Amino acid sequence: MISEIALNKVCRPAILGRGRIIAQRGASIRDRECSYDGGVTRLRGKVASSSGYADHYDASIEFDEAADTVLDFDCTCPAAARYPGPCKHSIALALDFNRDPSKYRGYDRLQHASTSTVLGEYLDRVALAARPRVGTATPEPPGGIRLEPTLVHDRDMFLRLRVCGSRGAYVVRSLSDLVADVSNRAFREYGRKLAFVHDPDAFDPRSRELLDFLARCVQNRRSYASERMYGRVYASSGQSSAMPGRELRLSGPEVDDLLQVMLDGELVFESSSQSSERRTVTVRDGDPNVALNVVEAGDDGFELVRRGKAEFFSGGSHLYAVQSGTLFRCTPALAAQATFLTGVYDSTTPHLTLSQKDAPRFAATLLPQLEHAMSVSVPEEVARLRPVPCKLEFYLDFRDVGVTCDVQAVYGERRYHVLARELGQQLDVGRDIAAETDARRLAQRYLTVGEGAMATIPAKADVAIARLMFEGVPEFSRIGSVYTTPEFDHLLNRSKPEVRLKLSVRSNLIDLSVSATDLPLDELYALLSSYRKRRRFHRLRDGSFLDLSKLDLGETERLAEELGLSSRDLARGHVSVPSYKAFLLDSIMGDEEKDASFRDYVESFRSVDPSRYQLPASLRGSLRPYQVVGFQWLSALCDMGFGGILADEMGLGKSVQLISLLLARRGSGPTLVVCPASLVYNWQAELEKFAPQLDVAVVAGTVPERSRVRGESHEVYVTSYDLLRRDVESWARMPLWCEVLDEAQYIKNHETLAARAVKALDAQHRFALTGTPIENRLSELWSIFDFLMPGLLGSYDRFRERYETPISEGDDEVAERLREAVGPFVLRRLKADVLRDLPDKLEQVVYARMEGEQRSLYLAHEQALRLSLSKGDDDSFGTQKLQVLAELTRLRQICCDPRLLYEDYDGPSCKLQTIMDLVDSVVDAQQKMLVFSQFTSYLDIIADELDKRDVPYYTITGATPKRRRLELVDAFNADDTPVFLISLKAGGTGLNLVGASVVVHADPWWNAAAQDQATDRAHRIGQTRDVTVYKVIARDTIEDRILALQDAKSDLADQVVGTGGGMSLGSLRKEDLIELLGD
Repeated sequence: MISEIALNKVCRPAILGRGRIIAQRGASIRDRECSYDGGVTRLRGKVASSSGYADHYDASIEFDEAADTVLDFDCTCPAAARYPGPCKHSIALALDFNRDPSKYRGYDRLQHASTSTVLGEYLDRVALAARPRVGTATPEPPGGIRLEPTLVHDRDMFLRLRVCGSRGAYVVRSLSDLVADVSNRAFREYGRKLAFVHDPDAFDPRSRELLDFLARCVQNRRSYASERMYGRVYASSGQSSAMPGRELRLSGPEVDDLLQVMLDGELVFESSSQSSERRTVTVRDGDPNVALNVVEAGDDGFELVRRGKAEFFSGGSHLYAVQSGTLFRCTPALAAQATFLTGVYDSTTPHLTLSQKDAPRFAATLLPQLEHAMSVSVPEEVARLRPVPCKLEFYLDFRDVGVTCDVQAVYGERRYHVLARELGQQLDVGRDIAAETDARRLAQRYLTVGEGAMATIPAKADVAIARLMFEGVPEFSRIGSVYTTPEFDHLLNRSKPEVRLKLSVRSNLIDLSVSATDLPLDELYALLSSYRKRRRFHRLRDGSFLDLSKLDLGETERLAEELGLSSRDLARGHVSVPSYKAFLLDSIMGDEEKDASFRDYVESFRSVDPSRYQLPASLRGSLRPYQVVGFQWLSALCDMGFGGILADEMGLGKSVQLISLLLARRGSGPTLVVCPASLVYNWQAELEKFAPQLDVAVVAGTVPERSRVRGESHEVYVTSYDLLRRDVESWARMPLWCEVLDEAQYIKNHETLAARAVKALDAQHRFALTGTPIENRLSELWSIFDFLMPGLLGSYDRFRERYETPISEGDDEVAERLREAVGPFVLRRLKADVLRDLPDKLEQVVYARMEGEQRSLYLAHEQALRLSLSKGDDDSFGTQKLQVLAELTRLRQICCDPRLLYEDYDGPSCKLQTIMDLVDSVVDAQQKMLVFSQFTSYLDIIADELDKRDVPYYTITGATPKRRRLELVDAFNADDTPVFLISLKAGGTGLNLVGASVVVHADPWWNAAAQDQATDRAHRIGQTRDVTVYKVIARDTIEDRILALQDAKSDLADQVVGTGGGMSLGSLRKEDLIELLGD
């Protein structure tokens, strides 16, 4: 057996807990085996996987039962390869073996008959503590016990202890037992004069610190004993892992820790070099009194006479010296000479002699270092050999071949070319090797050092030359003197060019004038390119370098980037810019750069005069104040030749604002309204309701019917995106005054035929109506503006590089720039802001929990999908994505009702019962409800249940004819039918269903914006009651996590135009799908 205490020493408590859970489930472990090797017990087995990535893992663990110590372990699970220590599967084997070892093939009861070491030791301590205390020792007062350390210097450093009481002192025979006694608060009798309970409070303060230090040392050696498992080696090589007895060998860091505890205190020091002399010393910070006298020793040279005897030894980070009655912790200056002091000064050699030949080397190298650390006296003959300080000089020149650099070291009258010497060459005595080496390395960082005395940079190596000038030269100056030729000085252009910009309006175009001082305009483009790349420098055509860090080109660079200015544009000095760029330019440039014509032009749009745009008197019905503002905004866009997006929240009446504009501009020419097929007749009804005098024609039906209507003269044509795509060639030949896109998100993919078709028409004005201009990606916004005003946001490739990629990576500054570019052309109002009288919308998530067969089916499909995802890599994910997405749809169908997948399923359906409970509540309260689902077949299941309960209902799906949809809407709003079943795609937009006050989303759609649109069929103008929205979610399933992922993906649109977005199924990454499947 192995104790849990031993297991806890090699793993985290959480791992031990998880292993305990597995062991309690005995069925999780199979193929159990037990074998023995001497005193080692080895367990093997197969442990079931809980992650779904494998059926089972092969786990093993080895332990010494007598020592109660884990020796080794292994497992094939991923966690075992990633983390140190045993995994939960290996721990489970050990705990399972403890519970019932007879299950293990090869188990031998006789192998486990002896008493474990740890238990035996504990029994010894208990027996000692229980022994009658009849000794004559006098009880010691609290804090009356003192530990007296002895530090032994015998090549290595050793620690011994004596425990001292008021009547006597005794040698501690086992330091590890002392630690254990204090840990267990055991009673121990050392002799007749000292016996006490080893409570920490029994010791004086410094002794308690010593005990803490000793406990750390013992624990380190226990950890070292398990180094195979942890991959650690304690202290230096050769450190013993045995538990300390009477004596403890100390590592260097432990010496430091011990003497820190004993600082300003006393200990006994014993040294083998001093004939085992024992002396009591005081530990202090400081240096011993040591000095060195260099004296002449006849013709043979000199002798180094040591003044002040001391014994030196090193710890981990400190040098120590024992002199007289003090143990010094030396200063860093003296410690820097530790090698000399411990190897030379402290040696037993009676005479240290120095030959005449080596005297110059001694004076040049060792003497300066020793003089910095201690007192050194030398005769004049040696003093003259001290090195002359080295002065470094850097000579820089520029020739046809490039930059050259000569580094010279100057010693009084002597001068040396530092770069000319080869590595390993013998230097003249007295030269500063360190200084010259540093200078050579510094030159090599910026130039190429060849065979000669010069380092070089080729003339065309712009980056290297600029780096030398702006970084290298300042570094050269810090260690020496720098001398340059006029040719080199010419490389640095010290001018500070200034660019001046001016905006004005001419012939309905923006005129941008560009001028510059100290810089030809034909070099401005290249200069801005370097600035945009955040380079430190720019090289002009004359070869000189400009320091870009000293230039303020931010506004000019952004302007050139936003407008896509070419080198030719900047060189001309005048650029004509489309008028729709005026507002972007206004946000970039300062007032002093705009003339009066430009300021008036911008102000005329931003401050629309309400009296200038009056609603047409023939408009049927009245507009709310915010709708009047929308009409005036559309009118101002028309007058200035701009397009725009009316992006009011769903239900705020975008169509009536646009109809007001068409009525006010009646007679300007024909208008084409393009909308989803389900809304074609809605638009016809709205136009007839608010502007009956307009001649409106629906272009639908067969090809001949559509051709006939187009050939007739009408003021407003209404057609669908699909039919426009088919008839685009005919529409392209018809000049239009205005082209309007309703639910403009239909062209969010700019590569579709529908998007290309709407952009192919010849229209003087273009407008887009949508409550969600961005549903998933910024490219959708680009596609709409490419329809409204091609060129405003540039090409898509440029838009993606300039805006989409940085914003998707979280660049808020770029998001603000995009908002400035499109803001004037987007009008967005929310119900909460403009309809104070609109009833509240209350949203609530209703959870249903799957059980029984439904739950089993769901888990089986989820497990299969998780395994499929885990097997493939990121490259293969693209090829299997359609299959994965199809499986996700099956998971969602099972959440709704397993009958959507399995016709013969007759088990429970948690959601259906929940929805029926909501229906009962609505019917009882005499209210009306809308039920939305993506799956029309699920609506059929709900309809069957409603039939059984005799609850009347209406249904709209994609198969419902367009005219029939309007009839059903009108009937629902007028009669007492309580339930309307609606397919999310067929009826999620364009319908007015204010007769309902309850909305139920039977299943969550990936895109929250689509669900919000559906909700707004009821929560819109005309609604007089609070609207309650229920989202029915299957608990602990993919639906739960779809809600969380919707929230995480919905911030993008708010960042740019202030409208909530969502996510699309096709945009999901592999990481998203794994997250959807949960743990």
